[in-house]
Amino acid sequence: MAFSELSRPWRARGHSNPRGGLLLCHGFTGCPQSMLPWARDHADRGWAVELPLLPGHATTWQDLEARRWQDWYGHVREAALELSERHGPIAVGGLSMGGALTLALAQDPMLRGRLAALVAVNPGMTLPAVAGAAGLLAPLVRTVDGIGSDVARDGVVEEAYERTPLRAVAQLRRLFSRTRRCLADVQVPLLLATSRADHTVPPHDSDLVAAGVSGPVQRLSLPHSYHLAPLDHDAPRLFETSARFLARHVPATAGGAR
Repeated sequence: MAFSELSRPWRARGHSNPRGGLLLCHGFTGCPQSMLPWARDHADRGWAVELPLLPGHATTWQDLEARRWQDWYGHVREAALELSERHGPIAVGGLSMGGALTLALAQDPMLRGRLAALVAVNPGMTLPAVAGAAGLLAPLVRTVDGIGSDVARDGVVEEAYERTPLRAVAQLRRLFSRTRRCLADVQVPLLLATSRADHTVPPHDSDLVAAGVSGPVQRLSLPHSYHLAPLDHDAPRLFETSARFLARHVPATAGGAR
């Protein structure tokens, strides 16, 4: 599909005295467009929001095919380090693969003390068994159907690739496996939001996260949304709960940027 300006990286830094820093991470094959309502809502509440575009996304699926999971992780890690330099301990939120990246950031020893709270929406932790052969199949079958636009609201379309490269699926599997294996290293408070009907990530993945992390977990059910909850019916409830959760756990930065 043709990507619009909504697919570009987005940030809100114009606050004279921001409430704090918030990094948001979009999902696999998607782009910032799927997270913009969340980003704009929290920017309106005073947060300095960073919503980067992950490498290999919103260009061509061939670009995504050439990327490794370390490219995605390294990109959000640099964003987290930069944001925390300006605002002290920050919040991180993510959707789907972005949720896995959010949890992976909280496992990073170099970010210990820099992250104050997490929000994970339908975080991916597992893939179907056939995905285990994605790397082997990729030379023969380079792509499969896309996974975008899992939304219950009529007329809402996600800007995402129409084809999914299997080499990238193999990298996604490695990211999920690594993150799932180290869940016990996640010690900061987590808001875990789960759609009741998700056709992309099984709701059981959220249960794996809740059972595996070491820090406190607040669960939020999204009964009227599919996978892309920030674009769906439960978005206002998600944003309001996220705002209250972050206000409770992220220390206000006196004087704004450091």
